[in-house]
Amino acid sequence: MAKKRRKKKKQPSRALVLWLTVLAAILFTALLGLILYSCVARQDADVPAVDATEMTEELAPLNERDPEDFRFEDGFLRYPGAETGIDVSTHQGLIDWEQVRDAGITFAIIRAGYRGSTEGRLYEDELFWDNLNGAKAAGLKVGVYFFSQAISVEEAAEEAEYVLNLLNGEPLELPVYYDWEQIAGTSRINYPGTLPLTECSVAFCEAVREQGYTPGVYFNREYGYAYLDFVRLRNYALWLAEYGDNPTFRYRYDCLQYTDAGRIPGIETTVDMDLIFQ
Repeated sequence: MAKKRRKKKKQPSRALVLWLTVLAAILFTALLGLILYSCVARQDADVPAVDATEMTEELAPLNERDPEDFRFEDGFLRYPGAETGIDVSTHQGLIDWEQVRDAGITFAIIRAGYRGSTEGRLYEDELFWDNLNGAKAAGLKVGVYFFSQAISVEEAAEEAEYVLNLLNGEPLELPVYYDWEQIAGTSRINYPGTLPLTECSVAFCEAVREQGYTPGVYFNREYGYAYLDFVRLRNYALWLAEYGDNPTFRYRYDCLQYTDAGRIPGIETTVDMDLIFQ
């Protein structure tokens, strides 16, 4: 009598085996991740949260002035405890500094010189000494600035040396400022983003500091936010140009240029107006 043949058990297909293997791997990975996350979360619970604002203040101090505390009075922008001043160059012509003082101006920042925006030569401002001596004789506090067109750290250091040679030890109550600005259509550099502006500022300021003067940097909001590293500039005087009634620049500044259209007795042209904060 013939024996009955046993039926073979069906084996799972290779595709099914592969799918189950992948699924198991996914579940194992997820479980392992959950375990690790729980461990990290438990550790983090014992670490106090870090305030991002405090970190920013530690690296680059923030501006703590309330914009609402600025007010216009008698044609000048005022802030509690701040002094009112101007910055000038040969563009203002001959100035009657006694009239300027009598109008309530207590300080002046005077252009010492500039670099040509096309050929790059260095020049003394034609009225530098007239303005410096006149402002001092009228009893104003005085600082100076150099209008830079440097395209390298070496040129910025050269500009500092030029200013220091001009001053030749002349005492100043206010800083010596580095002022780099783009001149549309004629600038030696068409885009400030290609310039090592922070490095140039540091080179200028350190040379000034070595000779016993207080170094500073002039900038507007655009340059301040886009091209300058305020961590590296934190130890210098900072002169902000922001026009209007209520400046809102985020980082610390010590001097504010708030208009280029001021009118002061003793000056025939319009003039930049400034505040210096205590």
